[in-house]
Amino acid sequence: MKSILSICFALLAATGLVAQNDVVFDASAGWIGFMNVSDLPENGGAYQFGSAWEVSALKSTLDQTENTLVLQPNFNTYADNPGDPFWINADGEGNKQMEALTFVEPGETFNGSDLTFSGVVQSYTLSDDYEVKYFIKALDPNDGFSDALDGSKVFELPESGEFSVSATGMELAAGLIIQYGFSVTGRNANPANEAELGSVQIGSEVSSVNAFQTLELPVSVYPNPATDMITIATDAQVESYRVASITGQTLFSGQTDRNVDVAELAAGTYFITVVAKEGTKVVKFTKR
Repeated sequence: MKSILSICFALLAATGLVAQNDVVFDASAGWIGFMNVSDLPENGGAYQFGSAWEVSALKSTLDQTENTLVLQPNFNTYADNPGDPFWINADGEGNKQMEALTFVEPGETFNGSDLTFSGVVQSYTLSDDYEVKYFIKALDPNDGFSDALDGSKVFELPESGEFSVSATGMELAAGLIIQYGFSVTGRNANPANEAELGSVQIGSEVSSVNAFQTLELPVSVYPNPATDMITIATDAQVESYRVASITGQTLFSGQTDRNVDVAELAAGTYFITVVAKEGTKVVKFTKR
């Protein structure tokens, strides 16, 4: 037999009176950071502690101008604790499993309303050693802040294109703490390996990168690594380019010319977005 509450929600939904919150990724939404720290799986995986962190300390980078979020592995626990066996093992690798949570808590006005959280994966170069998920959670203060949804609204982030997750107003009942956002899980990492480990960039708009990648139109740059100049090599009709840092920050851009001066860049890894009439392609290159 259905409960009275279930019947009421069904009637409200049928008459269109249940509120609907359609949330598209917004870099200015008031993001929160939290880190869960455990032993590595090969060391038993025992939970160590969890605490609130600054979003930037997680290695999550918000850009309100570009409306993007760049997610990376955690580096500061390695960098700030040289030689500490709690954080760094005898082989010089990170010694803890980090679950970095970057999320929004929209507050009580979202309780009892249907919720959809969506966005777009604009680039994904993160190492396979790390797992990225997107989610809606409903934490229960009366049950140790466990997820009342039992993880049913937690999904692996796709490597390109749109993502979306929804929960009903009944699932987001009054008294539960609603969260939506992302997690990055994996070993705390040596910042010297930042370029090789890559990143994920989230935004709100569909990027032509994904459609272009499907076309498999060859685009490359040479020489790679470069010292002073790179040349864009492709049969596509190039219209413009944009050079960005490993965190997705645009450094400079230009029009049509396939020869790009990179002499002023510091040594490191960068991305060049090549915009052609046929679409757009992102290529990684190294500056010596």
